[in-house]
Order: sequence, then C-alpha cells, then structure tokens
Amino acid sequence: MPNPAVEPTLGDDARLERELAIRAARRFYLDDRSKVEIAQELGVSRFKVARLLELARETGIVRIAIDDEGFVDDERAERLRELLGLGRAVVVSTHGGGDDARRIVGAAAARLLTDSLEDGEVLGMGWGRTLAATAVAIERLPRVSVVQMTGATEASRDLSPVEIVRRIGLRSGGEVVPVFAPLVADDAETARAFRRQSDIARALAMHDRVTTAVMSIGGWDSRASQLCANLDPAFRDDLLARGVVAEIGITLVDATGAEIAPDFAERGVAVTSQQLRAIPRVIGVAAGAEKAVATVALARAGLVTELVVDVALADAAIEHAGRAA
Repeated sequence: MPNPAVEPTLGDDARLERELAIRAARRFYLDDRSKVEIAQELGVSRFKVARLLELARETGIVRIAIDDEGFVDDERAERLRELLGLGRAVVVSTHGGGDDARRIVGAAAARLLTDSLEDGEVLGMGWGRTLAATAVAIERLPRVSVVQMTGATEASRDLSPVEIVRRIGLRSGGEVVPVFAPLVADDAETARAFRRQSDIARALAMHDRVTTAVMSIGGWDSRASQLCANLDPAFRDDLLARGVVAEIGITLVDATGAEIAPDFAERGVAVTSQQLRAIPRVIGVAAGAEKAVATVALARAGLVTELVVDVALADAAIEHAGRAA
C-alpha cells in the first residue's frame, strides 16, 4: 500500500525560504545580477527577490563590512572642535587600537602637515609612538626647518626624537636642529647644565621661532604615557597624588588644565609651556580612548590648538568634556 503524501512542515518552508535567500544573495552580491534577472531565474517576482535579499541581511546570510580605516569623520571632528574650543580637529576611523591606531592617526597627521605647512616655516616635533608613525608616513613636505621640542626618555622601540626630526628633515630639505639630551635630568641643576650647552641652547632658543608644533599627549590618569612609565615609582606616585592627569613635553597639568609641579618642569630639557602658548599652531596627536581626560585637560590649558585623533579618543573626549561642562 503506497505511503500517503508527506505534507510540507513549517520547518520545511523556512528551510526552502532560506535556500532561496542564499541563491538570490549569491546572484545579487557575487554575480552582480539584477533583481529582474534573479526573479526570472528563480521563478518569483522581483518584489519577492527584494524580500529574499532583506531576509539574507537580517539573518546573517549576508554580512556587509565597510572598510573605513583612515576615514576622516568631519562630523565628529567639528563636534570635538567646538566642544574644546580648538582651531581644527581631525578624527579618523581605526580598526582596533594599539600600534594600528597609532599608525593610522600618524598618517592623518602626516597628511595634515603636508597640506598645511608653507615654505619657510619652523616645524617643532615632539616625541612619542604616534609621532614616530607620523614621521614614517610623511612622504613630502614644503621646505621647512625642523627642530626637536623635547629631549628623550630612555626606553623605546620606536624612532627616537632625534631620528624623528632627521627623517622629517630629509622630506623637507630644510635645516634640522636636534636636542642631544634627556627629557628629564636627575635634578634641576643638571638640567640647567644641559640647557647651557651651546647646541642644546640653540635648539631651545629656536622654540621661540616655531610656527607649527606637533606634540604627543601623555595620559597620566590611565598611565598612557611613556614619560610617566619611565619615572621612579615613588616620585610618579607623588605627582599623581598632586593631581597630574596629562603631560605635553615637560609640562604637567591637572584635570582643570592648571599647570602643576613646576619643580618637575625645572628638571626638563624641552619646550616650556610659555613657549608652547606662543606658537600659532600646536597640534596634539594621540590615539586611544584612555587619553580622553588628558586631551580635554590640555585643550582647557590652552596648550594645544588642534587635534589629530582616532574615533575612540574623540568619542571619549566628547563624553568626558560633556560631563565636566
């Protein structure tokens, strides 16, 4: 006796619908077929094809990824600029953080310098991992002089401050003025001795002529600072207890932007806060949400006039500044 016909179940209908969605998606996204062509092939209406493609997206059959790495987000940048009272902000998309984010932000800073510097300017370069990425990314520059803005800290697998200015000088063809000294001396008297040396004194005096400075942002509240990491732990803890949240060059500030620990700055071989404030353009370059508090503090201090940052840092800075307003 023959078996009775098996009625299709709800599960069968769903399976068949999914198979149709897969076939429609393959033809549309991989084979570049039109909806009319797909409808003819599958024996359905083009409206049915549209529903199948929507089903494919909703159920994960099709996953659309947009590679926006390095995308310049003008809307975020304008919001950040207005909130922090900056002359300019550049915000770029990154995929992940760490070295990849620093590389992308550094490349954005390199483009900004290439597009905005003019022949005859004096470019001051700070030091840090993102500024090392900036130096690597620069392919050409107008003819500008390049001066090192800070001495060096001890340990880094990236370009040293001297290597940064030398590399940029090769791209600009202008004068290169390095600083062969530590960023932080053992005491104020040793720092003064360094600053009196003729070649170092010449570089420090040249800071008065800088028209555009590019500086890294050190975040002390999150320990996102190579300077902070390289200090004696007891001394570092004392500075943190005094309210340090950020550094730029040798200058330390608290969350309100007020400068603190002038005794520490006296141990430095670097551009002073007074010199920084006199520079027409001071571009802070940083990546990572962990530097949000530091970024807002330095903007409030008037020690940066422009920013080049990633989306993560921009969003975190906008949120922090909004809460603190």
